[in-house]
Amino acid sequence: MKKDKAENNAAGPKAPKELRGESVVLGWGVGKAYMVGRAAQTQGSPVVASISREEVGGEIIRFNDIREKAHRDYQKLKQDLDGDSAVDSSILATYEYILDDPAFIGQVVETMSVKLFSLETSIRLVSNEFIKGFEAADTAYFKERAGDVVEVCEKLVSYLNNESGRAKTFAEPVVLVVLRTFTPTDILAYDRSKVSAVITTSGGKTSHAAILARSYNIPVISGVRNITDQIKPGDEILVDSDKGVVFVHPEKRLVDEYARQTHGEAIYRELRSKWDRPVYTKDGIRIEVLANISLPEDVEDAVANGADGIGLVRTEYLLSNRKDMPPEEAHIAYYEAILKGGRGKHCTIRLMDIGGDKIPQFFDMPQEFNPFMGWRAIRIFLERKEIFETQISAILKVGRGHDYSIMAPMVTTLQEWIEAKAFIREIASRLGVEMPKCGVLFEVPLAILEMGMFMREIDFASIGTNDLIQYLSAADRNNSKVNYLYNPVEPAFLRIIRNAIKTAKDNGKQLSICGEMAGHPLHTVLLVGLGLRRFSVIPRNIPIIKEIISNISFAEAEASISLIDVIESTDEMLEWLKNLNNRLIGDVLKKIPNAEGAV
Repeated sequence: MKKDKAENNAAGPKAPKELRGESVVLGWGVGKAYMVGRAAQTQGSPVVASISREEVGGEIIRFNDIREKAHRDYQKLKQDLDGDSAVDSSILATYEYILDDPAFIGQVVETMSVKLFSLETSIRLVSNEFIKGFEAADTAYFKERAGDVVEVCEKLVSYLNNESGRAKTFAEPVVLVVLRTFTPTDILAYDRSKVSAVITTSGGKTSHAAILARSYNIPVISGVRNITDQIKPGDEILVDSDKGVVFVHPEKRLVDEYARQTHGEAIYRELRSKWDRPVYTKDGIRIEVLANISLPEDVEDAVANGADGIGLVRTEYLLSNRKDMPPEEAHIAYYEAILKGGRGKHCTIRLMDIGGDKIPQFFDMPQEFNPFMGWRAIRIFLERKEIFETQISAILKVGRGHDYSIMAPMVTTLQEWIEAKAFIREIASRLGVEMPKCGVLFEVPLAILEMGMFMREIDFASIGTNDLIQYLSAADRNNSKVNYLYNPVEPAFLRIIRNAIKTAKDNGKQLSICGEMAGHPLHTVLLVGLGLRRFSVIPRNIPIIKEIISNISFAEAEASISLIDVIESTDEMLEWLKNLNNRLIGDVLKKIPNAEGAV
C-alpha cells in the first residue's frame, strides 16, 4: 500500500479538485494550505515560515525548552503506564532517543540558523526528511520508525501555540484551513499580509472572526465538508468566496484568470479617492460614516478610506496572543496610537467585550453551555472590576486633550449601566480628569426595548445589530443550520430599530449602528429612511456607503419607510428593499462590485 501511494505521489502534478462551501467574506485568494486547529502538518509539503537572524538565538532556546518539556511528559507517561501489561511503555524510550538524536537536533538548528526558517518549519522539514528515509527502508522495523518521528514532531509542535505572543509570519501567501469553529485569534495570530484566504468547517457571516476577516479584506468560506480528506498541508489552494468554491491544486490557467480580475479594485480605489470628505444626501442632510477598528494600525486604514471618526474600537483585541493581562503601559500605548492616529476626529472606545468567542488565552473562563449568553462583557466588568480599572485608567489618562467617549457592551439593565458609569466616574475623580461622555451599546433585547429608561443616564447610544438579531431570533449566528433565521430585514426587527432611532432623536442623543448591517450596501437606503445619521462600518466599506448616501434623498427615503408596518415576511421585505433601492438610487449598487450580494 505504501509503495502504491509513493508511486502515485511521484506520478506528476496532483489532479485539480473543486469543493463547495458557504461564502462568509467575499473575495478570492491563492496560497498554500496551512492547517489551524491541530498540530499535524507533516503530510504534504509544509508551509515555510521565516524568522530574522536576530531571532535565531531565541528559537534555539525555545527548541531546547520544548525538548525538555517533551522529555518530562514522556517520563511521566512512562511512570503512569508502569504495571499496565496491555501497553508497551518501552516505545517511550524510542521517542526520547529521537529527542536527543544529535543528527535531528543538529539539522533543526542548522535549518533555523542557515535558512532562517522558524522553529516549527524547521522541525517539520527535518522530520519529513527522517520520515522519507525510514519509509524508503527495506525492513519493517525501520518503516515503523517513521511513525515514531511523526509522534515526536507533533509532540514538539503542539507546544508551539504562539507562546511568544507575536504573530506568525510566512515566506509565501497561505490559505488558513481552520479545522474547528473560526475564531478571531485565527486572524490575529498570523501575519495578515500573508493570509490570502480562510477555509473553515464552521463560522457564520457575522461571527467576530468573520467581521475581523472582512476588516482586513480576507475572503472566508465556511462549511466545507471533510476538509482533512480533501486538503493536505502545503496544497496549492484558490478560494473564490464570491461563488463559494475552493479549488485544490488549481490549474495555472485558472489562477492567471483570477489574477486578471482587477476591475473591482479599480472602482474601489476611485471611490476611496473621491470620499476623503464628508457626505451629504441629495437634499443636503449630513450623514456621518465612522470606522470600526480593532488595532492601532487600522486607524491609518480608516483615515485613508475617509472615516469621519472612529465609531467603535474593539479593545479586547489588545489581549490577543498574550500570555497574561497587559499592564497599564501596554494599554496606554494602544490608546495613544489610536487617538493620535485619528487626527483629532472623535473616537468611541468600547470597553473590553471579553467572552463568547473572544476569550484570552490567559483568562480563566468557566465552562458554559452557551458562552454568548453567559458571563461576558459588562457582566465580567461588574464582578472583576480590577481588570477593567487598568483599562479605564489608561483611557482616561491618554484621553486628555482628545475628543473621545467610552461605551459599554452587553448591557442588559439600567442598574448595570448605572453601576458601571459610577465606577468610571470614581476613577476619573481619583485621577483628577474630566468625566468623558459615556454610552451604551444596545445589543440585548431587554435593553433596547426599554431604551427610553436609559436616556437620562447616557450621553449617546449605539446599536450592535449582530448580537441583537441573534438574541431576538434565538438563532446562533455561527450555526449554519439556523442561518435562515438570522436576518436583518426581518420586519419585527426593523420596527425595533426604527423605534430605537426615534427614541434617541426625541431625547437629543446621538445614535449610531455599528453592526454588520450598517456596512451592507443593500441596507443603506433603508437605514437612512429609518432616520439613521451615523453609520459605523469596516474601513473598506466607508467610501462605498458614502457613495450610496450621496445618491439618496433623505426625504424620499424617510417617506418610503412606512411600508415596513404592513410587510409580513422577510422574503417580501427583501423584495421591497430591492425595489426601493432601484427606485431611489437607480443602478448605483450595480456599479459597485459585490454591493448587491455583499455582507
